[in-house]
Amino acid sequence: MTIRGFSFDEYVDEVKTFHGHVAPGMVAGGFMVELALSSLPDGGFFDTVSETRACIPDAVQLLTPCTIGNGWLKIVPTGRFAMAMYDKHTGDGVRVSPNHETLDNWPQFKAWLLKLVPKKEQDTRALLNEIRDGGTSLFKCEKVSLDSSFLGGKKKNVSHIHICGLCGEGFRAKEAAEICPACSGETTLYMQQREDDVTLTATPLEKAIGSHALHDMTLIVPRKQKGPAIVKGQCITEADVETLKNMGKNRIYLEEENDQENLVHENDVAIAFGDTLGGEGVTVTRPPKEGKIEFEAAHNGLFYVDTERVNRLNSMADVILSTLDSCIPVAKGDVLAGTRAIPLFLSKPEFNRCMALAHTPLFHVAPYVIKEAGVIVTGTEVFEGRIKDGFLPYAEKMLVTHGAAIATHAFVPDDPSMLAAEVTRMAGEGLKLIIVTGGLSVDPDDVTQVGLEKAGVTVSSSRSPILPGAMTLLGKIKDTTVVGVPAGALASKKTAIDLILPRLLAGVEVTPEDVYSMGVGGLLVGA
Repeated sequence: MTIRGFSFDEYVDEVKTFHGHVAPGMVAGGFMVELALSSLPDGGFFDTVSETRACIPDAVQLLTPCTIGNGWLKIVPTGRFAMAMYDKHTGDGVRVSPNHETLDNWPQFKAWLLKLVPKKEQDTRALLNEIRDGGTSLFKCEKVSLDSSFLGGKKKNVSHIHICGLCGEGFRAKEAAEICPACSGETTLYMQQREDDVTLTATPLEKAIGSHALHDMTLIVPRKQKGPAIVKGQCITEADVETLKNMGKNRIYLEEENDQENLVHENDVAIAFGDTLGGEGVTVTRPPKEGKIEFEAAHNGLFYVDTERVNRLNSMADVILSTLDSCIPVAKGDVLAGTRAIPLFLSKPEFNRCMALAHTPLFHVAPYVIKEAGVIVTGTEVFEGRIKDGFLPYAEKMLVTHGAAIATHAFVPDDPSMLAAEVTRMAGEGLKLIIVTGGLSVDPDDVTQVGLEKAGVTVSSSRSPILPGAMTLLGKIKDTTVVGVPAGALASKKTAIDLILPRLLAGVEVTPEDVYSMGVGGLLVGA
């Protein structure tokens, strides 16, 4: 049996040259490639996906034009010793994996594959003999269709070369960028050198009289006072010495004893953060105090936080940033975040690293841009006047809370056609949001989703991992967002719509992934 024209021994020599040694996995991978290609039509253009980083990619790159560099070989590490080859345009192909039903016939191969024997105890010659004798019969081949995200070969991403403001090296980025991912902390490759640690000289209080304090020094009186007893630049007097001793201080950092040329004071760090961290709808509450600065909302809206970048900033040892939860409604004047440098001074290199990550805003307040909504109350019992409607005032209260109002409303029975007609009317009037209430459970008369789809609504999510509110629905008809509110909302203090509606009114698209991510924190206790 040959492997792409090589005899077994010839292929083993190629493996040794390519891999540095005879790796059993790469030898087995050669038969996997042979089985895959022999199962596909001749003359096709095929890409490859390896489900492991080990050995199979090397076999693919040795035997085919598919490489990681040209994008025709992709690695999706599922942990399985398997691979797939597929038409790069249609996604149709084959998947090759070990045939576990016949492994008992090949004890050496089984022990190697399932790691039943420590590597140093393996009989490599016997293992290679089994791989040679078993060949493609060691594996099974099944037809598969790859997800559309794998089609089209290497994506031609439009990118540009930018010069990093910190390291000075060129780097690729799709959008304008000032700092490379390595310097911003987005990608970590090397251990950070701490040559720029700040060392300050402390002076005994008795020798400090007449000199100037390098920093604020805080006096804390439990439940009465917390503030600076000494401020930066203050000339130290005998009275100050007594005050400081009463605070438990015996030494002090002085301006005269510490060179500040390559240092950035905590207040200056706070000022710099105040100028950059907050984006739209965020203001700084007051000048920095003791190295701290706070941000507040400039208007009502949805508070959004770039959580990933905030986490990276907080992973830097010398600064912290605390914020409210992301994607929550806030009112003008609400405190949103606070930040400070931990030491009295940052070295300039450390300060520059922090600013590299914070060179664009990390949080902002998105204003509520949707000011009107249509409301459709479903239910034959309400339509016929058998019971009093409670949803219209409920919807009105929800909207008013966020600066919006009901532009038009309608009552419809449990009739998909009548519901579809009202949805079509409201969308045609240019409303960007339609709230439909009731009819979303599993009873035979609950036909709201049927009516929405009849109107042409594309339902993106018909469930949410939020309790109460599991049956909350989201969809779109052209440029209009449609949200379905389960009847149980009337019996609860807070439901899924309380989490979703502020985002919609702020003009934020709520994807199914957004909804699914609300499961953590989605148990609304006491609702």
